[in-house]
Amino acid sequence: MTPATSRWAWASGHLEVTNIVLALPVAEVRAMLPPSLTLAPQSLTPPGTHPVVLMFGQHSHVRPWFLPFGAGSSYHEWIVATPLLEWRRGAMVRPCSYMSRLYLNSLVMVVGGWLYGYPKKLSSSTVTPASYNVRTFPGGAPLVTMTNAPAGPAVPFTDLPGEARLALFFEQPFYQRLGPFPWLASRMWFALGTATAQPMTAQFSITGGCAPGLEAMSATVGSIADGIPGAFHLSCDWTLSRMFPAGDAPPGLDGPNPPQ
Repeated sequence: MTPATSRWAWASGHLEVTNIVLALPVAEVRAMLPPSLTLAPQSLTPPGTHPVVLMFGQHSHVRPWFLPFGAGSSYHEWIVATPLLEWRRGAMVRPCSYMSRLYLNSLVMVVGGWLYGYPKKLSSSTVTPASYNVRTFPGGAPLVTMTNAPAGPAVPFTDLPGEARLALFFEQPFYQRLGPFPWLASRMWFALGTATAQPMTAQFSITGGCAPGLEAMSATVGSIADGIPGAFHLSCDWTLSRMFPAGDAPPGLDGPNPPQ
């Protein structure tokens, strides 16, 4: 993992995340996106659909660049992420991903995410190896529930069936806008080369309105080894870039590794 003192690395940490990859109708996915974002051509899901990833994450050893190694914090983070998009401004077109909602149980990390244009909200959560529950805070109303079970052994991510296609979900910069503020670009480099992954089965239920444009849904999802929709667990380190004005994002933001 790139040291957090690198000029490109403003934070670093470790992520344990169960990913549920869905193939939703394009009309529903477009309803989740703000103006300036359009669906890019893709072949991961059937025509008339587009992938959306529900990420049930646990972060640890998270630290900004100015803290020493060994320092850091831990928190839970549930994300609705849409990959394989295009951000457009006039003749400018940039490939990207977009997170329409993030729920965290850490106020510090919520506020820190706002600086990047990430639409983070404070929540409460209960997480076990086999379940993940997100509730409003305050109030405790249920937002998301998920249970999961292994559907195969943990392997290097590079040995996961379809890993080259799945890697696309983790290899694009985020283009985000919070309220009336300008569009910002950032990149989280996931260390997929040293990551481990495990096929999973999962059941989930989402309350309508917990993310913009996302309708209430419940489903049972099989292993990602059998295709999309599918679930898998990912264990990896990550490095987060600084934020850039979207129109001035440097080419290095699209690269496979942080520029040295």
